[in-house]
Amino acid sequence: MKNRLLSLAIFILTPIVMAAQESFSVLEIMNEGRTINEQEKLIINQDPALDTLISRHIMANAMKKGVDGWRIQIYRGGHRTANDDANKVRAKFMEDFPDVKTYLTFDRPNWFKVKVGDYRTREEAATIFFTVQAKYPEAYLIRDVIAFTSSEK
Repeated sequence: MKNRLLSLAIFILTPIVMAAQESFSVLEIMNEGRTINEQEKLIINQDPALDTLISRHIMANAMKKGVDGWRIQIYRGGHRTANDDANKVRAKFMEDFPDVKTYLTFDRPNWFKVKVGDYRTREEAATIFFTVQAKYPEAYLIRDVIAFTSSEK
C-alpha cells in the first residue's frame, strides 16, 4: 500500500516539478533584443544538452545573489568591541571615499569584517587599492561575491 502511494505521488509530482524549472536556450539568449529580421538570420546547431548546462549555470549564478569578483577588506576583528570598531572604521572610510560602497559582514564564530568596493577583476580593484592602503595599512584584496551592475544601458 505504501509503495503504491509513493509511486502515485511520484507520478503526479514529477510533471509539476519538471514544468517549474525554467529553461534557457542559447538561441533565446542570443536573440534577446534583436529584431525579427536579425533573429531569422541566426542559426545555431548544437547538442540540446548544452542548453541544459547553460540553464544550470544561470540558475546557480542566480542563487549566489551576485557574481564572482574582488573587494578590498579594510578591517577584521573578533574581540568584544569588534562590532563598534567595525562601524567606526566603516564610517571613517565612507567619509574618506564617499563614492565607494562599503559592506559590514559578520562571519561566525566572531569575525566582523568591513569590505569595500565591487570590482569584477583584480586589476580593476588594484586601481584604488593602493590609495586605500595608504590610509588603511592593513587593507588587502579578497575574492568575494559582488553586487552585479550592468555597464550597458
